Amino acid sequence: MTTSNVDARRLNVKGLLIAVGLPVVLVGALVATLLGTGAFSRENEGEDASLWLWTTPLGELARVNGLTAATDVRLDVTDAMGNAVQVEQTDSHLLLREIATGKVSAIDLSTLELTGSAETAPGEGVRVALSDEGAFIIDQTQGLVNQVDPSTLSAIGDPLQFPAGLTGGAFDGDGMLWIGVPREGTIVQIEPRDSGAKTLATEVVAQPRQELALTVLGDGVAVLNSTAKEMTTIRTDGRRAVTSIELAGPTETADTSPGTIASVTVTDPPSVVTVDDDQTRTFQIAAGASELLGASVEFHERIYVPDGASGIVWVYDLEGNELNRIEIDSGGGPVELYHTGDTLFANAVNTNAAVVVSADGTAALAPKNRDDILGGDAPPTEEDEGGDDEGEEEGDEESAPEVGPPGAVTNLDGTVGDGLINLSWDAAPNNGSALTKYVVEGAGETWEIAPSQRVLEIGDLDNGQPYTFTVTAHNAEGAGDTVTSPSITPSADVPGAPGAVTATANPDGTVTVNWEEADGEGNDISGYQVEAIASGGEQVVVGQATGTELKTAAGTLDYGTQYAFQVTTLAGAAASAPSPLSASVTPFNVPDAPGELFAESSTSAAGTIDVRWTQPSNNGRDIQKYVVTAGSQTVEVTGTTASLSGFGNNENVSVSVVAVNEAGQSEPATTTSNTMAAPTVQISGHESLGDTINLTLAIDDGGSADAQCTLLADGVNQDTKSCPDVYSVTGLYASTDYSFQIRISNPAGEATSNTYNASTAAINGEVFFGCDSMSTDYCDSVDGVSVYSAPSGGSNLGVTNTGDRYKAYCWTTGANTITPRGQESDGYHDYHEGKDGTNKWIKIDYASNAYIPFAWINIDGQGKNSTGDLPQC
Repeated sequence: MTTSNVDARRLNVKGLLIAVGLPVVLVGALVATLLGTGAFSRENEGEDASLWLWTTPLGELARVNGLTAATDVRLDVTDAMGNAVQVEQTDSHLLLREIATGKVSAIDLSTLELTGSAETAPGEGVRVALSDEGAFIIDQTQGLVNQVDPSTLSAIGDPLQFPAGLTGGAFDGDGMLWIGVPREGTIVQIEPRDSGAKTLATEVVAQPRQELALTVLGDGVAVLNSTAKEMTTIRTDGRRAVTSIELAGPTETADTSPGTIASVTVTDPPSVVTVDDDQTRTFQIAAGASELLGASVEFHERIYVPDGASGIVWVYDLEGNELNRIEIDSGGGPVELYHTGDTLFANAVNTNAAVVVSADGTAALAPKNRDDILGGDAPPTEEDEGGDDEGEEEGDEESAPEVGPPGAVTNLDGTVGDGLINLSWDAAPNNGSALTKYVVEGAGETWEIAPSQRVLEIGDLDNGQPYTFTVTAHNAEGAGDTVTSPSITPSADVPGAPGAVTATANPDGTVTVNWEEADGEGNDISGYQVEAIASGGEQVVVGQATGTELKTAAGTLDYGTQYAFQVTTLAGAAASAPSPLSASVTPFNVPDAPGELFAESSTSAAGTIDVRWTQPSNNGRDIQKYVVTAGSQTVEVTGTTASLSGFGNNENVSVSVVAVNEAGQSEPATTTSNTMAAPTVQISGHESLGDTINLTLAIDDGGSADAQCTLLADGVNQDTKSCPDVYSVTGLYASTDYSFQIRISNPAGEATSNTYNASTAAINGEVFFGCDSMSTDYCDSVDGVSVYSAPSGGSNLGVTNTGDRYKAYCWTTGANTITPRGQESDGYHDYHEGKDGTNKWIKIDYASNAYIPFAWINIDGQGKNSTGDLPQC
């Protein structure tokens, strides 16, 4: 079965992120102004197959019709380039969450009005979920699930509280929300109600603190436990299956999948694992290992795997046989899969390319940048034209590091409480293969926990009894070295918990955590331990402090990811219960340096440098602008291209670009480029034909895209045109010497070549006049063939006879036809056997402007009645 066609869902696992960065107030203004009320009324059933797709470089949404594979509306948001936004949509509502700011906006698609907004903590760690039955804002970091009105985003009822670090958050076809709670090893089904959300069911699917990924299927849900390497499937009729699976490396799973079969992409080595209840299959795929290899889905008994690195959506049958390769211009970015109704969409967020796939597997290209539609006529994207690879650093390829089992964990220790021990450690080196789990043993038990979990609370212990524990890291290559903790003894004699924990993200990448001093409860407080908690259940110790403040080191926590903090009081080895969580904060720092910087001479303007680059990681805050410096010129832009002018011809200019966000400016990316130079040209050779000379040009266009060339020749006029490699001079006479020059010009200047002499192909002819061997009344009256200064007239320049040879220049026609035979008074005579009567005349080198009737001359190498390649005069 497939999910309801009103529930459009994104299929990539990582948080429903589409790189959008939509300023939501701007969106509201634009949709109301640009498209008008009622533009999206869905009275026709076919409209259910339409989805809004994003194009990052343009900052633009396009509505693509899944039935026709045509874009019917575009929404150009010029200030929305390159930032991440989560997009959720139904037939009537569109929810946007801007990741960098945390702002959530609701748009009513029937009126195109911005109907509500809400503020959430910035960064990854909050997601929105939307169906026709309701809407939720899910604070994964804090563990809060808030039902909201899809139009106003106002709260409906009280939020549901779960342990911090949730995962997932997607609706099933019945309008029920599913979330995962890794700290408890459970998944939870939640029903939206008019009075507020209610928990309907809780299913235990794993040991606590294992790595879980939740996929809502067309029938039920599937939970991947990467730590235990198993998949749990729970169907809508209550059937439950737990299946062991092969996981050779890192995985990607979809938030939702339209079919009944769960599919897992293993990104390195590339493979797919499918699970249908207790049936599982693993097969290799032809893609290369890449971070752009996305979550696979089953759609109508085919497996689709998006591959941004190669620009292909791979298609396989359920047996693992390759069926198709759907090509899509990915622009070196991710390809996202979505579904609605019986239609699958593949969207390349870095380009204007999209593909629509029907239920029978037919794929149709759906360009998002049509201009002949509502909202069209936007400026086209500046496509990378390929060609030169200048500015790309090749560098020496480093040898791949040796891959092996992980190293050992460090700083393994624990704090104690009443009948419990909180064990913590620092991450083990993965040695080239991603960690899959930690195995903890001690007190007669074994725990397998996710690699993002480096804190484990172990309860039901005896106070006063010493314990030791071992921790072993695992990856696809095997187990690392085992580390044993020091002896740790639980005690009921513990201090009180700290209060009022606050956290502040600083612009240098650090986070300052403060708390109120705790009551030692009769114990001497030796310090405090600070833990950070993120979505997905990640929990790590970030440090200890003797006072009531701790500042994390820059880079300890991921930029752009939300964290909440809790603090425990230490009295020697004894520790208090954890404090309440702080509010969520998002670490941030200055952006990375812009990537792939390329500067080149403007091809259309003198003294101008054109610069382009790729957007770097914003490291947790929206990139506000780029500062581009070339020589003494500086400009500020919000896009990823710039032009700077005012330089001299052929001037070598140093170029630098920095990205700026709230934290400040990045390190510069640098390169150099020359401006356009005045052009040069020389004639290096030629080819001669009867009426044409092809001049071979050696051109330096100075960097111009359209240098113009003008021919200067012996009275031959040619139009100025874009400079060719071979300049064809036509309309010439055969057997003639010419001299040529080429003048070249571009916006930076002009130059003229040296004089070049060349001749057209030599064409010769030989005179034949029968009277030279005949005695007739006519022959007795003439002494040869007359040569005239013009065809059929002009002055008589003299005579010529059989055997005389001349260069032939061209042919023309006279007023009368000359027939070289006929009946005369003394009989019938043929003065040029085989020659037809003709009105043609041949210009020859007898004298200046000398013409002879064609009836009395034959062109070498031709039949008697052909002028061959001889041009017309």
